[in-house]
Amino acid sequence: CEMIVLNRAKDDLDKVEVHKIIRGVSRKCDIAYEMENGDVVYDELEDPLPFDLEADVIEIKEEDYAIWYRDISEEEDKYDGKTLRFKGMAVKSQKLPPKTFLCGRYLMVCCEDDITFAGLACQWDKPMTFETKDWVTVTAKVALKFSPVYEKRGPVLQILSVEPAEAPLQEVATFY
Repeated sequence: CEMIVLNRAKDDLDKVEVHKIIRGVSRKCDIAYEMENGDVVYDELEDPLPFDLEADVIEIKEEDYAIWYRDISEEEDKYDGKTLRFKGMAVKSQKLPPKTFLCGRYLMVCCEDDITFAGLACQWDKPMTFETKDWVTVTAKVALKFSPVYEKRGPVLQILSVEPAEAPLQEVATFY
């Protein structure tokens, strides 16, 4: 939607929490609060990313996976050529191109019914010593190019290293 209006909002409403929940669903809509007295207040909170895009290696914390995945999916150009590190679940399949696997996490936007695997195509020239559903930490350089995984141009992770990892405390990534 283009705008979300919260009607009859109370003065003590925690707008930061409301903002985070709405932004978890959509970063493109406007948010407005129609206060009990009839005044309309527009949400002008900024959405800073919880990681440093200018770092030599962008470190994605476990709790920031959902935010990062949404950001790279919506604004992939700003990641082109960047190196990043994150923990994800590896997925291998005979249906994927040679030397390709997926790495990602299950992601929940709003409720259990919408949980889906949110992963990216990874290319690696070394033997894949991990199994599907193994947790790994990958360090990779992002290249925007066509991938059969997406059936279009998208972020393909050129793997620099893969290390075994423990499952995150919260296996399903969320926005809150």
